Amino acid sequence: MYADDKTRRKWEKLRVSYSKRISEIVSTFEPFSFIPDLGMLVQVFPYDRRLPTLPLLIAEPLPELKLPLLARFGPGNWRTEGWNVEPVRYRAGLGAALRLTVQGQDDATGRRIERRFYAKVYREEDQGQRTHQVLRALWKQTRANGEGFTVAKPLAYLNGLRTLLQEEAPGTPLEEILLGDRDTTEAVRRVAQALAAFNQGDAPATTRRYLLADQVADLERARRLLGWACPHLRLEVESIIEGVLAGLEEVPLGPTHQDLKADHIFLDDDRTIFIDLDSFAKADPVLDPAHLLARLAAMPALFPVPRQRARAAAWEFAEEYFAHVPRTWQDRLPLHYAGRLLEVAHGFFRRQAPDWPGRIAGLVEEARDSLAGKVW
Repeated sequence: MYADDKTRRKWEKLRVSYSKRISEIVSTFEPFSFIPDLGMLVQVFPYDRRLPTLPLLIAEPLPELKLPLLARFGPGNWRTEGWNVEPVRYRAGLGAALRLTVQGQDDATGRRIERRFYAKVYREEDQGQRTHQVLRALWKQTRANGEGFTVAKPLAYLNGLRTLLQEEAPGTPLEEILLGDRDTTEAVRRVAQALAAFNQGDAPATTRRYLLADQVADLERARRLLGWACPHLRLEVESIIEGVLAGLEEVPLGPTHQDLKADHIFLDDDRTIFIDLDSFAKADPVLDPAHLLARLAAMPALFPVPRQRARAAAWEFAEEYFAHVPRTWQDRLPLHYAGRLLEVAHGFFRRQAPDWPGRIAGLVEEARDSLAGKVW
C-alpha cells in the first residue's frame, strides 16, 4: 500500500510488464490484483514483482538449472527422472530459498540416484554474485589448506535467474543438537574451534567491509525500534547503547559471517559447515561469537530448551573460542554481546512473537548485565 494513488500506478505498470507465462503457472488465482476500496496491491505466491523468476523456478525444471545439477551425478549419461521443488524460506520482495530434490537416471547403465540441492533467489543481482564469489573462495581455501571448517559447495550462479545453486550441507544443524537431550559439550566446542579458524582466515579481496560506523548505525536502529516498541524500556535501552558506543573502537578486520546462529551451522563427522553467507564481510571478528551467543540467550524464549542448557552451551562455546584467538579479543565480548542482544530483541517485535514485550525485557536485562561484567 502506498500513498497518493501510487499503488494503482504500480498495478497498472505490472499489467503491462509481467510475463503472460506466469498466469499459466499460477492458475488458481491471478498473480496479482488491485483492491480499489483498500488501495491495496495483492500478489499471490509464488508471484513476486521483485523476484520475477520465482514462479518459473518452482514450476518446472529449467534447462539452466538441470545442466549444473546433473553434472554432480558423476560420469554417465544422466537425465532427470524426478524433480521436486520445496520452498523452505521466503521473504517477500527480498529473496527465497528452494530445496531441489532431483532423481537422476543414467541411460547407459539404468542406475538411479537421488540428490538434494538448494537454490537461492535474490532480488539484487550483485548480492547473489557476491555470495557466489565468497563461497567459491572459501570452498577452495578449505579444500587446499584443510581448515577446521568448510561451506556448502557452490555449483553455479545463474545471472538470468538471479539464482545461486549449492549442494546440500551434510550433517546435523547445531540447533537440532541443542534441542535434543544429549550432552552438547563436544558439539559446541567443535563449533567454537571452527569459528576461531574462520574468523582468523583469509577473505576474498572484493569482500565488503562492515566498519565501526555501520555498527553504530545498526545500534541506532535498534534504539529507535525498541524505543517505539517498548517505551517503558527506552531509558534503559539508551543507557546500554551509550555504554556500548563509548567502548567501541576501530580494530583490525577479519572474515565474519555476520548472521551466525545455530541453524546456520552443521556438524558432520569431523567437519563443521557454515551456511547462508549472504552477509559475509570483513569486520571485527568478535561480532560473530557475540551474535551466536546472543542467539543462544534467546533460544529458551523461542524453543523448548531449558535456560540452563542454553547457558551451559554458551559458556562452553565462549571458553573454547577464546582459547584459540588473540587474548585481547575477549575484552570486546561484553560490548558486542550487549549490542547483539538488542538487535536480536527488536526481532521479537518485528515478528510479533508471542509475549514479545516480556522476551525483549529479558534480553535487555541480559545486555545490561553484560556491560556490568556480570555475564562474561
